[in-house]
Amino acid sequence: MIAKTVTGSDFEGALTYGAGLRKGKAKEPGEVQPLYISNVVAASPQLMAQQMQSVAAESKRIQKPVWHTVLSWKAGEVVTEAQKVAAVKRYCELMGAPVDRHQVVVYEHKDKKHAHVHIYLNRVPVDGGPALRTSNNFYRQPAITKQISQELGMQPIPERRQSIKDVDPSKELARGLFSRPCSACWLSRVGEGSSGSRRS
Repeated sequence: MIAKTVTGSDFEGALTYGAGLRKGKAKEPGEVQPLYISNVVAASPQLMAQQMQSVAAESKRIQKPVWHTVLSWKAGEVVTEAQKVAAVKRYCELMGAPVDRHQVVVYEHKDKKHAHVHIYLNRVPVDGGPALRTSNNFYRQPAITKQISQELGMQPIPERRQSIKDVDPSKELARGLFSRPCSACWLSRVGEGSSGSRRS
């Protein structure tokens, strides 16, 4: 499982996309399923957005109260609805936004080969406490998703990026053939410099 997060200021636009109703990006019937909500009365995306905006307005400091995370699993991995909901709750908790204190709306999209859910949460908590911080999200999320995968018996997605060797082995071979002569040349020059320093 991996997580990708963005923040914004438009609850209605975010939830409309999550529900598969955004103009120009509408989903086909059956491609979107409401999965989980917390501290929001179930309604249309527009009405739920109004509820979230009302709470966000209590904070004058937070300019981007919308937190949008996509949790994705490996293609072909079988994940039950209960596991997805458990992963959502645990993710929110570990990121610092427990679902009992924050408004959360989650949709599952079924338009890809891999299972994935869209989490929309209000950074401003319903109890008036400090807002969910956004610092170091990029670095915190891999460890958190790995922990959740282990706790729930899911498959962690490798964090290693693709190298040239993965994409095109012939390019990797060519790079090796080029680097060896260059390395030898560099080492010979270092040796010449060292010899010169000894003579002086």
